[in-house]
Amino acid sequence: MPKFDSQPLSRRTVLGAGAALAVSATVTGCSNAGRGGTSGSNDSAAKAKVRPAYVRYDGVKADLPGEPYGIPDGFLRYPADPVQAITEPPGDGKPIEVMTSTNTPIPPSLPQNAFWQQFNERVGSPVRLNLTPSVDYSQKFATAVAGGTLGDLFSIGNIPQKPQMLAAKAVDLTPHLSGDNIKKYPYLANLPETSWNAAIFDGKIYGVPIPRGAISSEVLYARKDILDAQGLPAELKSADDFVQLCKALTDKRKNRFALADLPTGFVRNMFGIANSWKEADGKLVSGFEDPAQQEALALVQQLWKSGYVHPEAFTSQNQDRKTRFGNGTGPLVVATFSGWPTYLQTMDEEAEIAIIPPPAHDGSGDGHTWLGAPTLSVTAVSKSAEDRVETMLAYLNYLAAPFGTSEYLFRKYGIKGIDYQVRDGDPVLTKKGFSETQLALQYQADGPWAIFLPERKGSTEACFNAMKEICPKALANPVDGLYSETSSRKGAQINRDITTVSEDIIQGRKKVSDWAPAVKKWKSAGGDKIAEELNAELKSSR
Repeated sequence: MPKFDSQPLSRRTVLGAGAALAVSATVTGCSNAGRGGTSGSNDSAAKAKVRPAYVRYDGVKADLPGEPYGIPDGFLRYPADPVQAITEPPGDGKPIEVMTSTNTPIPPSLPQNAFWQQFNERVGSPVRLNLTPSVDYSQKFATAVAGGTLGDLFSIGNIPQKPQMLAAKAVDLTPHLSGDNIKKYPYLANLPETSWNAAIFDGKIYGVPIPRGAISSEVLYARKDILDAQGLPAELKSADDFVQLCKALTDKRKNRFALADLPTGFVRNMFGIANSWKEADGKLVSGFEDPAQQEALALVQQLWKSGYVHPEAFTSQNQDRKTRFGNGTGPLVVATFSGWPTYLQTMDEEAEIAIIPPPAHDGSGDGHTWLGAPTLSVTAVSKSAEDRVETMLAYLNYLAAPFGTSEYLFRKYGIKGIDYQVRDGDPVLTKKGFSETQLALQYQADGPWAIFLPERKGSTEACFNAMKEICPKALANPVDGLYSETSSRKGAQINRDITTVSEDIIQGRKKVSDWAPAVKKWKSAGGDKIAEELNAELKSSR
């Protein structure tokens, strides 16, 4: 097992992080942009030696238990008298400086944000946020590392020399969190065991994971109300059915394009392409190498040429596709289950969401959704805050307070009467609340996801049932939680290069036959080395 020394990091190494922080490029063999994830390094024995104890929180009973299906619990009502989980403010009166990314609009500043003001009071320390859109976070992070301005807490994804970087810049949390030590922070102890793999390097715990898993699986959202109005079914039996659905939904006179964004991942699901990697004959094989990739790209190219995809799909931002879905100009969109609440925010009261599972492209049965990674990212404590490490962990423990507690209610919904209203006994965000509460708290620390969608009657059941149908048979990435140094150094670039080729094929600038040489180049530029390193990690983890 390799040792990761706390050696100095060169500015070139740090700035070489590139886009690796913004996406899970370390272990992706297919396009999983938008799916977060980090990587751990050690064999299973070393991780088991320091892994925090797991103590499940059972303070509230789920209406829709997810445990038999490997999905989050579902809740139809918020407890009328939520439990106060934390009796003392976690802060020490001094500022807590946090650097993290966000996928939502930047919230109003502290003087104009009543939620943020009350949040600081409840924490017992002024929380200062350095928020950066996720697409720009990698460069911002690299600059902060080089300039020594990481703050007290920082989010970390995939960067070159990640183990060395953590050893140099982050506090070793092993004495505080390993084994039963974590019981001092009961809501961190409630995090799934597998999520901690992303935070353990060389037998040391270097951060607190943000758990996700099945909830971050990408699926095809559909505007059920629009489908119903046109007499169209929210189910598919083949790729031909998908094309016909897109044709029926597209109406350029209404400025409507069936697809709010590119459906490349969904199409790959129809062709049974692996979730990044698959094991074959004792080796790891990238999903890029699947011969079905060319058929999948040809189909997406057909959808693009036919005008069924929004024409700004290649240039727009994440929020744009949500807007298109919400206003009906893009009634189909690929997104994660976790995005359901924000998609509801974009829709009128009468609008409905349905999830369409991928069929096998040839009509022979079901396709294969890709299961979301166990961990979104990791929050580390900077060595500059080492003398306040217990305060930092208490703060993260506060943010991880689970569903059913008064802390969760406040963190997710803000101030009653200002940020949320009570509707049929449940909290529902107001427009002001949706704006004020976007402090990226869920990207600093979070408890296990809960399916609770009071914004729209029936939404909780719809989301739970869709996950129950899709996730138990979804394809996992066999190397989730494993680390490849070559991927951290080169993965972002070589994946970006091959993604450019796929986009050129879809737009007709290249031929489908250009895919095979692009894969060959990807393999020689680092793909084969990544496979070799990840395969070695995979074998040592068993």
